[in-house]
Amino acid sequence: MNHQDAGTKQISPILWLVAGGVCISFSPIFIKLADVSPDIAGFYRLTFSGLSLLAVLCLRGDMQRLPRGPVLLLVASGCFLAVDFMCWHRSIHLVGPGFSTLLGNFQVFFTALFAWLLFREKVTRMFVVAVLMALCGLAFITGLDWTVLSAGVRSGIVFGLLSAVGYSAYLLFLKESMKGNLASGMNVMLVVSISGAIVLGVVGLATGASFAIPDGRSLLALLGVGVLSTTVGWSIISTAVRHVPATIAGLVLLLQPALAFVWDVMIFDRQTGGSEVFGILLILSAIYLGSYRK
Repeated sequence: MNHQDAGTKQISPILWLVAGGVCISFSPIFIKLADVSPDIAGFYRLTFSGLSLLAVLCLRGDMQRLPRGPVLLLVASGCFLAVDFMCWHRSIHLVGPGFSTLLGNFQVFFTALFAWLLFREKVTRMFVVAVLMALCGLAFITGLDWTVLSAGVRSGIVFGLLSAVGYSAYLLFLKESMKGNLASGMNVMLVVSISGAIVLGVVGLATGASFAIPDGRSLLALLGVGVLSTTVGWSIISTAVRHVPATIAGLVLLLQPALAFVWDVMIFDRQTGGSEVFGILLILSAIYLGSYRK
């Protein structure tokens, strides 16, 4: 048993899961606060995550050599995570941390769609209801008339949904890589972080983006999203979720999009009316139903 598993059993796994959800809920806030381009924010996020993972693994003496097959799948997974970050970080700046995070969580619907197309996994009636609920919730937030929205808001919504597609592909490749692969979650995420950082670094060079971190606030924000939200948050969740029933885990993990909206309102003074709140609750309910598995 590793140290993290022992800690998870000493403290309630649900409390660990809540802590992980809180950590990752700050991801879009940190990205919004960092005064760098969306792609460079993703590059530093995965670079700092990779460095912190490497440090922990070296201190524990837990570095593992992974077989070539899983490594290639993990590299592909990291590439899709880079695509997710490229889209999600743009959406954060266009429609705000809360709404963009809600859109990113539409990944539960795209993941199920891809699983049906690729692996013929069954689509339930509950899932269809969840999709309809999510679309209704989206309509309550944006309104029914797409044309009245500004070009920036429309682009932000599109980028948010594209980030959900990228994250779904990331999850599918990650799941495939774990079949018969006994490597620890940290070793797996190290490969994902390094490959994703390389992709985002190449994109940054190709687009002529500046890699300079302009000030202390931006540096702290990038360290926060890389270490606290990504390394710490994901590590806690990946460990705790093994000890919690799937239905409870899905419910607790709704903290991430819900709290992201709360932080958006509190920190950036996002104006949120009654119809938006109803739409948010409808989408959160739909995400839970869409991620439900017997």
